Amino acid sequence: MKSSNITPGHVRAFQAVTTQLYGDVGLWSCRINGEAGVAIVLAEHVGEGKIGIMPLFVAITAGMAIEFDDEQDSAGGGGPQREFRENAELTRPVCIPV
Repeated sequence: MKSSNITPGHVRAFQAVTTQLYGDVGLWSCRINGEAGVAIVLAEHVGEGKIGIMPLFVAITAGMAIEFDDEQDSAGGGGPQREFRENAELTRPVCIPV
């Protein structure tokens, strides 16, 4: 029997992103282990003038080392992580005038 790291909380977070059941889902600037990052969050009003932010998923940062269970290297090696390293500039925060 294979084990899985997927918890009921992960399933609810996935449902929050893929359905309209849970309210406002959006991108939020954050820091992940000290690195600039971005999270997909659930934002809810929790009181007068207060918003509660619950992170659902975080974007990959250059410092993350991710290994997938049962991952097989392709002939060229690297897979998504190599592609991320090659295109890391695309994930850097940018300032957009409003």
